[in-house]
Amino acid sequence: MNKNIENNSFFSEICINQCKGMCCDPWWGIIAFTVIKKDGFSRMNSFKNDVIKEIRARAERIRERYVTNEVSPRRLFKEPERYNVKVEDVKFNDQSIMISLRAMFAFRCLFLSEEKTCAIHPAALEGNDIRPQHCGFMGSIDARLGEKGYCRIIHAAGASSDDANALASAIAFERDVSEKCFNEGAASIEKAGEAVIEEVKSCFLKHTGHFMPAANKESPGRNEPCFCGSGKKYKKCHGQ
Repeated sequence: MNKNIENNSFFSEICINQCKGMCCDPWWGIIAFTVIKKDGFSRMNSFKNDVIKEIRARAERIRERYVTNEVSPRRLFKEPERYNVKVEDVKFNDQSIMISLRAMFAFRCLFLSEEKTCAIHPAALEGNDIRPQHCGFMGSIDARLGEKGYCRIIHAAGASSDDANALASAIAFERDVSEKCFNEGAASIEKAGEAVIEEVKSCFLKHTGHFMPAANKESPGRNEPCFCGSGKKYKKCHGQ
């Protein structure tokens, strides 16, 4: 077994020479949150702007958290290169809708060189660790799937030190997952917000058709009952 792995090194030869810093290139910031829409399916353009605002706030929260531990802190990330935001669940009650989202932001670390070397790692700074508190937890051989610090690649290297194929398979799997998430993501927050709205609409069409008018049905008159069954006039409900 590699000596660095035995010592739980977070900057092992596996990371540098074989994985090549995959977990930092890109570095994925993942956060789950919920948005609530209180007026049914009306005013979706306004709601899209609310969703975009919430996505931007989460990305900025990550950027603010990941700064160097210095007198004058430096941020590790610029704006994300990719926004992969998925609807995980939709629950509704009367006109209130609760939408659970999972956002994945693909950041490029400003301290990772083209050679995949970390410029602020203690190994490069003679033991001086100025990394953010939550940076560099990947790679613990003791961590298990779902636990903090778990890395499938390091785990494969430690559990199958004599099986090069096992390590290669683990690296290929992680690379495929990262590339898939990156390619499925949007290039801007606006596009990510639009994708969320389309996914919500699809969910409503599939499970709660009464929230939307039939495709071939004309909208009711402004003073007629709204199609959604709220009991309100159309002009006071979805006709706003």
